[in-house]
Amino acid sequence: MRARSVWPARLALAFLLLVLCSASLLLWRLLESDQHKRLEEHVGYQARTLARQLENNLSIEVESLERIARLWNNLGRLQQAEWAHEANMALQGFSAYQSIQWVGADLRMRWLLPLAGNEAAQNFRLTADHPNYPLAMQAKNTGEQRFSNSFQLVQGGRGFVLYTPLFLKDAQGQRQFDGFLQGVFRVEPLMKQLLDGLDSDEFSVQLLENDRPLYSHQAQGSLAQMPQRVALKLLNNHTFSLQLNPTQALLQRLNSPLPQVVLGASLAISLLLVAALALALENARRAEALQVSNRLLKIEATRREAVERRLRDSRERLQLVLDLTDSCQDSLFIFDTESRELLHMNQATYASLGYRAEHFAQLLRNDPEQLLPGFHTWLKQARSAQQDNQPRIFQREMRRRDGSSQAAEINTQLVQLHEREYLIAVSRDNRERLALEARLQRLSQLDGLTGLYNRRFFDQQLQAEWRRLRRIGAPMTLLMIDIDHFKAYNDALGHLAGDDVLRKVANVLQECLQREGDVACRYGGEEFSIILTNTGLEGGEHVAARVHELIANLAIPHPGSPQQYLTLSIGLAVAEPANEENPGSLIARSDQALYQAKHGGRNQTRIWNAAQASSYSPSEPPVT
Repeated sequence: MRARSVWPARLALAFLLLVLCSASLLLWRLLESDQHKRLEEHVGYQARTLARQLENNLSIEVESLERIARLWNNLGRLQQAEWAHEANMALQGFSAYQSIQWVGADLRMRWLLPLAGNEAAQNFRLTADHPNYPLAMQAKNTGEQRFSNSFQLVQGGRGFVLYTPLFLKDAQGQRQFDGFLQGVFRVEPLMKQLLDGLDSDEFSVQLLENDRPLYSHQAQGSLAQMPQRVALKLLNNHTFSLQLNPTQALLQRLNSPLPQVVLGASLAISLLLVAALALALENARRAEALQVSNRLLKIEATRREAVERRLRDSRERLQLVLDLTDSCQDSLFIFDTESRELLHMNQATYASLGYRAEHFAQLLRNDPEQLLPGFHTWLKQARSAQQDNQPRIFQREMRRRDGSSQAAEINTQLVQLHEREYLIAVSRDNRERLALEARLQRLSQLDGLTGLYNRRFFDQQLQAEWRRLRRIGAPMTLLMIDIDHFKAYNDALGHLAGDDVLRKVANVLQECLQREGDVACRYGGEEFSIILTNTGLEGGEHVAARVHELIANLAIPHPGSPQQYLTLSIGLAVAEPANEENPGSLIARSDQALYQAKHGGRNQTRIWNAAQASSYSPSEPPVT
């Protein structure tokens, strides 16, 4: 009887042990899966970061070549020396260039920098059988930049070409194709520059073109599993992608022993629990004291299991919080303000500045001014702002590892805990917002029709330069310029033609400016002004003569003018800001000289002098 009663209980215990072991294995598998997922997310994040970095690097060079093309298209074909200067600036700023070239309208090589290493390309001509010929023609027809697929360079090795079409304006204002500004990139230097900051023992990197390897950086111990591929968007070209494979070293660094610890603990607890139950069954007939002991043992085992479960949950939640902060684009760091020891920082804190985590922590502890110029002043400001309940968002500059500065908007919070002061800082790179504000400020100062500075900027600039020249005791010259018979021109040819003339005159005035600080403005209607700083009468006369010369060279027909061509009248006045209170008198004198030029026959420059000033009558109607 007893045998029949014991075996069902033993089978039940065996079944319970099997269930507990299965649950432990399931929990271990879940933790292993979560750890594997975090590793894939880490590799994916690195792949996306590298892809965006490569796109951003090439985007900067696209903008650099586009800026040279705008100079070419707006000012006409550049002089070779000026072109070489601009090209050398681009070459110095980006080591992945093989060369920058100008291929003429006949698709023959004209200019090439640098010559060293590119001798084979000196007599190059882009022919219809070249693989990039259709793409180049597409760039020519659309007027937009195009990025080629990889091909075999005549200099050797594989590379890419960024085709930027160039145009000239003929006498009728029509655009004429003037060849291509070509930026040639070699694959290997481009990828080496991208991988400079990559830990060589963590990832293997491949650059793929149409899923075929174009460049490969193999790290020791690279794994074939968990590849992460990210598509690259390079202007018109979407054939490239980056693929990252983790290494065994990265896997070992990110792997946590927690799953094995949990598995061992769970199996141990399961065995203890089953052993306790078996012992309880075997001693069921023992004294009451032993039964009480067994019940207490089971209660203790249950309590320990609950404690370990809570501990495991707490660890998982903590790890989740750390992973989420590492995925954040904003920097988060917490440190002791006295010792400057870091309590925590996310990956964006040091990676966005080009540092490793330990290097960032060492700089903050030993030389914070090197990391954040004005660190101690900023800390005092943060304390003062918190005491006065003032905003605690500061605009500062962080110093990157390469020595450059990065704008940072830092939100601070000081916390007193256990008689120590801690600072919690959230930093955001707001360079784009600052650049947008500067662009909006500039647009508010420009005249929409002519592209010159407007009257508002004229008033501000005149006041600012007046104060500056007063301090250094230098002269200022002001030219007031008016288009002769402009109303008659509008009446004869229409307002659209009048707007076109205003733009042409604005281009001439802008071309006549030779020095920094000199500005041309649209004063109002058909009237313009030029401010010449640190310039006396002789310099003003030279600029006025240059304006008349360029306007005459344009030979713009004017049916309402006695000369039959468009002409300008210019009033010129010189002032010494050190001897006068404000620039209002300079404006009045140059306006009087303009009045004299108008009534003296137009198409001329008059210089203000006190003897002729009495003939100016502001009550008379204006002359156009």
